[in-house]
Amino acid sequence: MAVFMSIMAVSAFSAFAAGNKAEIGSVNLQIDSSDIEIGSAAKKISVSSGDDGFTIQNDEGTALNMQGNVWKSNTTPQFKVILKADSEHKFNTNNLKTANFYKFSGAEVGFVKATGTANSITLTIKTKKLKANPGDLTVGDVSWRDENGVAEWSGVDNAEKYLVKLYRGSQFITSGETTGTSYDFRSAITQNGNYSYKIRAYAYGSYGDWVSSEELEMRASSSQGGTENGRWILDANGWWFLNPDRSYPANTWKMINGKWYYFNKSGYMKTGWVQTNGIWYYLGADGAMLTNTRTPDGYYVNQSGAWVA
Repeated sequence: MAVFMSIMAVSAFSAFAAGNKAEIGSVNLQIDSSDIEIGSAAKKISVSSGDDGFTIQNDEGTALNMQGNVWKSNTTPQFKVILKADSEHKFNTNNLKTANFYKFSGAEVGFVKATGTANSITLTIKTKKLKANPGDLTVGDVSWRDENGVAEWSGVDNAEKYLVKLYRGSQFITSGETTGTSYDFRSAITQNGNYSYKIRAYAYGSYGDWVSSEELEMRASSSQGGTENGRWILDANGWWFLNPDRSYPANTWKMINGKWYYFNKSGYMKTGWVQTNGIWYYLGADGAMLTNTRTPDGYYVNQSGAWVA
């Protein structure tokens, strides 16, 4: 009986103590979200308060909606903040779910939602929407490399990729994208005309403004021997061969009209001596491989074109 009375006394005291806790009628929070910006990997904001009666878990808010490893443009960051009442205080459970219960300072912050009890609150807040300035992604030094159909430009800080569009006059020809600072349009330049391209950068969900290149003139004097099987094209760096599917051979041999030609890694026809798979071959001034003859410098190549003596 004595034990029962003791338990009753403790329970009554606990209820009395809980009922006499000071009520927290509002919450004031100071927010520092200066690390949250486009391209940042920061997942936490600093949260503090001058109020008595509660603590903020780890003095921080943790990110809820980061997509990937960094913050992207057009995202409204949201964070979870956990508040704990101390032993002498309790939260007003009638009001803790309402926006008016909270006041924020130090950063542009908005209320999203809150759940909790008299002892603990899980608060979700949002900072201002992240928006990129297209001018910060403007590509510079847009040009043609040696007038050979390869576009090049200066890189943009933090750009994830570049989008390019090729035009002949005002007619759209093709488009593509790259993570580098050049793009090879040679296989798409199949007709005479004035070619230009447009380019813009992309980073963290935003696109920069389109920037246009100067025109590149491609004329009949720069091509020879066009056939249904492909055609030769001459630019400032040399001859290359355009396949019917708009691709071109590179770092390989190709038979064209019954003759063997070798193209370097950039796709240009080689002349003179070339070694592949440990065997030396000789290519004439027109690029065709010599066979069963002596080279201009006096060496003999057999019927396969291989140097033998």
